[in-house]
Amino acid sequence: MIYMWNAIALALTDILVNLCDNQDPPKQLGSPTWVQKFRKGNCFECATFLASLLLGQGYNAFVISGYASREQTLCDLTRKSCPCVPRPDKQAEREPKAEQPEITKYKFKLMTEYNSQFLLKLEEEEARKLEEKLLSDEKEQQKLIEELEQLPPDEYWGHRIHGWVAILPELDGPRDQEIPCPLFIEPTTGVSYGAADDDTAQLYLGVESIWNDKNYWVNMQSSAGSCANIAWDLTKVELWEHLLPGESWTMHEAEEVDEESGVEHEKHLDMPASYVDQINISEAEFEKRFPNGTKTTFYKRTKVERYAPYLQPNGLVQKITIYDDYDYTSPIEVYENYANRSDNLVKSRKDLNNDTVVDYYARGRADQCKGEHRYFVSAPHLSVDSERILDFYHVARFDGLSKFEMHPNYLTQHFVDRDDFLYYRHVQFSRERKSSAPHDIHYRHISNIVEKFNRDERIKASKNIAIREFAIDENEIRLTYHYHPGQFTRVLRTYIKPPLAERGERLVLNVSTMQGYTPLEESEKSLHLLYELETQLKEEDVSVSQVRAAEKEMYAFLETRNKEYLLPTLSISIYDKLREPEFLTEALMKTNGQEDITEDVDYLKPYLARLGNPSELSNIDAYFVQYTCLNDYKQLLVQRANKILREFDRYSQELIKTQALLTQDGDVTREEEENLLEKINEINFHLQMLETRLNRHRDLVPIRYEMLMDHLQQSPHLAILRDDSK
Repeated sequence: MIYMWNAIALALTDILVNLCDNQDPPKQLGSPTWVQKFRKGNCFECATFLASLLLGQGYNAFVISGYASREQTLCDLTRKSCPCVPRPDKQAEREPKAEQPEITKYKFKLMTEYNSQFLLKLEEEEARKLEEKLLSDEKEQQKLIEELEQLPPDEYWGHRIHGWVAILPELDGPRDQEIPCPLFIEPTTGVSYGAADDDTAQLYLGVESIWNDKNYWVNMQSSAGSCANIAWDLTKVELWEHLLPGESWTMHEAEEVDEESGVEHEKHLDMPASYVDQINISEAEFEKRFPNGTKTTFYKRTKVERYAPYLQPNGLVQKITIYDDYDYTSPIEVYENYANRSDNLVKSRKDLNNDTVVDYYARGRADQCKGEHRYFVSAPHLSVDSERILDFYHVARFDGLSKFEMHPNYLTQHFVDRDDFLYYRHVQFSRERKSSAPHDIHYRHISNIVEKFNRDERIKASKNIAIREFAIDENEIRLTYHYHPGQFTRVLRTYIKPPLAERGERLVLNVSTMQGYTPLEESEKSLHLLYELETQLKEEDVSVSQVRAAEKEMYAFLETRNKEYLLPTLSISIYDKLREPEFLTEALMKTNGQEDITEDVDYLKPYLARLGNPSELSNIDAYFVQYTCLNDYKQLLVQRANKILREFDRYSQELIKTQALLTQDGDVTREEEENLLEKINEINFHLQMLETRLNRHRDLVPIRYEMLMDHLQQSPHLAILRDDSK
């Protein structure tokens, strides 16, 4: 259900097809129900439909009969900018960031520059002339564009009859705060205009009369070519002549009336009662919205295609194509919006000039892919070395990955809130192919890995690694540690990796293969350096394996995305009443399948497995199986009851403590009191729920025990016990 005037107007423009007007008024008007049935109508019929809906929602709406421009009467939007195109936020780019003063203990004094003032003036003069030339060129280009976009003169200017809707302020009405001034609504497009705006004066040129369900008013004012100067006080007869004598009491200002004087309200003739049925837009009709489920609108160098939900197999609901010309032949950019897709794709942006695509996903994917996936259209679908950028929801991932950048020559990963404080990894690949296999995704040789870590305050800065670089081609490990507070130098250390035969238990630290810098003459023991080298050699293997795992993850993502694009599936909500039968059929089939599975369950299988699954049981084994099964079931029932009782006791103790806090003598603020009362209500709810569970458990215990006994008596494995009882 929609209640706001703007939503009602847009919905109506989607449902109906406007029939272009001409200079002559229509000879007859169809009723709103007739218009709804055939899904088309002229401007007066659409305005009557819209006014009826607005009146039903409490707006003081009127149908206007007047004169409008050629573009309004023909519903021509080809000279207006499209309101659906996403606009980039350039405000942040225009406003330069405030530079914070750098606080340093020592500051170098800048050298004095000796520049010629004459040369500086010449440079400023040249820059000023260049800027003026650019401004003049831009103005000339803008003037040329305006001349190009200027429409030919209209020979019927001021004589094109048109109908639209006006919402007027109503004193003490249900919408008086929402509509402070007169408002025009174009029923063919759903666009609103201020009645006194200058732009409105170029679109709506005059008003002949207005009407609604209360009366019919004729405009006695001179429009003078526009509607900007019209007074909308319908109670003044010199401005508006009304068809039915008198005014409705709702249009008069509230006045204090003396009861003794017996002054009666002015008599007013009511409009005839409506002869048409009540307007009823069904849910299916509202969802389909457009006739035949699709609608195309042309704006200035922009084409907007809209589709009903579930009409397109890929879930497309809106497609915006931006062109470089006015003839809609050279597209340069495409925006696509999707809905109800199982892969959570919500929109896609394609730049046809540089051949780039940006896909936006909603939260809920299994791979936790976030808002943006940037790639090139010409890139192979399953190539892990193609240039692309992926964003992830780092909160939902175990590795904290937030951004993934892939390039033929490098790979970059950004992390957030990792336990090992890693926040950046950059991998450089060599141009040589490591493998010649056509389907090997690890064919690129890793030449360098750079990892950066945040500061861990639990570790001394001289032992906390800030930057770690594995120079695989150069056979080195370079370590850079964090700064000590107040210091300008930090520990640097480089290891030359020993051969593979000298690693492991044979690893020996050779001083000649290590170099570095340690400030403040802090020396490290050789044993600590040996342990550090051994640790970093293992970390290098871990980093290489993580890089290969990242390539596998990228390949899996591309493979999944390729399937999603080739065979898109749409999800159906459980609250969708229109598609409920199909969904319920699938759910019932699944439920029936699960019921069939549960019917075949044999409770004695675990106990028979302990005995080696014999084909026949002896008398002793049969008694043992029956006794063990019944005893385990009794223990299970007791454990369930005890668990409910423990939860009940825990919530009871918590309730006592909370009530004690509420009744204590200390000052308790109103907000704290509300929080305590809310917590008490929540605890009481849990206690009531646990009590219900305990009562239900008590009632079901004998029934379930009897069912288990019947199952054991009917079991073919315990048939020997039935023979003995006979």
